Amino acid sequence: MNKKNPQIPAQYRQPPSEDDKRHFLEENFELIHYIKDTHVRFWYNNQLEGYATHHHDAMEIILCIDQVYDLTVSGKDYHLSPGEILFIPPHTIHTIHDPSGGARFICLMDISMLNYFASVSTLNPIFMEPYYCTPVTKPKVYQEVYKNINHAIDLYFQNQILSEMDIYAVMLKTFTAMTRDFYTKDELLTNPEESQTSREHYEKIMGLLHYIDENYSEEITLEQAADLTGFSKYHFSRLFKEQTNTTFYEYLIKRRIQEAQILLYTDESITDIAFETGFNNLTTFCRSFKKNTGMSPSDYRLQFRNEKEELSKKRKNNRHKDDLARTKAPLN
Repeated sequence: MNKKNPQIPAQYRQPPSEDDKRHFLEENFELIHYIKDTHVRFWYNNQLEGYATHHHDAMEIILCIDQVYDLTVSGKDYHLSPGEILFIPPHTIHTIHDPSGGARFICLMDISMLNYFASVSTLNPIFMEPYYCTPVTKPKVYQEVYKNINHAIDLYFQNQILSEMDIYAVMLKTFTAMTRDFYTKDELLTNPEESQTSREHYEKIMGLLHYIDENYSEEITLEQAADLTGFSKYHFSRLFKEQTNTTFYEYLIKRRIQEAQILLYTDESITDIAFETGFNNLTTFCRSFKKNTGMSPSDYRLQFRNEKEELSKKRKNNRHKDDLARTKAPLN
């Protein structure tokens, strides 16, 4: 017996001509229906059903506002309480479990435009994993993130002219605050000499991240990475972990997997994708891909192919409806 969902408050209903539902494909890839001519969508969600295991090419942001919300993201369980926020990076496998009640805001937004910024490499370590933002986990930046997301929600449901630009401006401020919090240590605020040294370390590690973005398909050893930054191998390993919260090799593999996920949209063979993204054999690629995404490259590709077919059918049906509407329209 299906549970009956509570009504959505009037102020949080979608703009006219838009429905309040999210849409999924059979193979668990979500086809995102943004508001027409935009790249962002917010929902006030109080439904009593969860969402089966799925992924999508958008950033998902969940703000719990009443009761609790349980999710499993990349095999890790999250138990969101009111006021807590979770950022789920694009292409990340996740499951939303059936809630017993309550409400939350869910945002899906296209963040591909961030690639136009030279400093986008600094975001990569932050969004290698879900970003769990609470007063306990992110005490210095939580209030700003919470305030900004609520502001973006207000802008969305007010549905004013240029609201999409306003929302992206707010979210850029949010990502900037999160990034500064991620890289700033307490001693930088009190010790000018330490601040200067840490700034130099930061710039060298960020330079390396940019180098990896440009050369991930090439062989990059720990020794080469250390030489590029001018540090000894030991000192480099410590600084890299300190700045990015992961090891050099873990970061390099995850960065390659990110690019492989994009290439799986194409018809390029999985073997070619493996070598093109820097793996020296197919077995290592498949093992690393499954470890980081929860599925094999072939299963991952199948989801995107189904999405492409579904999108093609949807566009064809829309064109057919438009043609019917034109033929039925009265002549003046």
